[in-house]
Amino acid sequence: MPIIAVSNPKGGAGKSTTTLLLATHLAEQGASVCVLDADPNQPILDWKTNGASKTTLEVIGGVKETTLIETLDGLTQQFVFIDLEGTASVLVSRSIAMADFVIVPLQASAVDVRQAAKAIRAVRDEEKVAQRSNPSRRIPYRVVMTRTPAPGAPVSSVQRQLEIEIKAAGISRFKTSLAERLAYKAVFVERLSLSEMKDMKVGNLEAAYQNVHDLAEELVATLQNLGQGGEQ
Repeated sequence: MPIIAVSNPKGGAGKSTTTLLLATHLAEQGASVCVLDADPNQPILDWKTNGASKTTLEVIGGVKETTLIETLDGLTQQFVFIDLEGTASVLVSRSIAMADFVIVPLQASAVDVRQAAKAIRAVRDEEKVAQRSNPSRRIPYRVVMTRTPAPGAPVSSVQRQLEIEIKAAGISRFKTSLAERLAYKAVFVERLSLSEMKDMKVGNLEAAYQNVHDLAEELVATLQNLGQGGEQ
């Protein structure tokens, strides 16, 4: 059961969107999936409890640092996501410490990059603390670019420069980015999964679904590689 923390101290980086899109997609592919909604605004819990989605995805809200470990110990799903709040806190640190993998959503802006760097430092710090008792402990992570131009659309010079800097810094990154799409916003408005909105006119749903599918496939392949002792 991989525990996947989705973290960036900057609000609006795409944490909840990334979490929900990946979690619902994996659930619809037949996996058992649970999301711990640790965002104070509880967007994913609201999506689940006040919507009409038929997804098998389980969502648990109200998670606190005092209940995190007990909650995780009681789960048996194949994938567990923790959608973290956009601030530094004991809950964020503890979630990262418990995680098998950390996703750091990042928009193409200098502010987002600085905040993502803080998230990466937090991962490395928690890893160092854990290694005091377990020298082999690793907390792998990947940055995922969000709200990028759709394939074929012009890419800003800012994004290109940031991508160069990320590569030069040796920061691990998903090859797949989440494009800026109306369908992703509609998921929260309609409180349905992408596939459940197939009869609605909310942008290019087919392209949006393919984008999430590609990212989910890359995530699963990355986790499998790590599980086999592959590259951190």
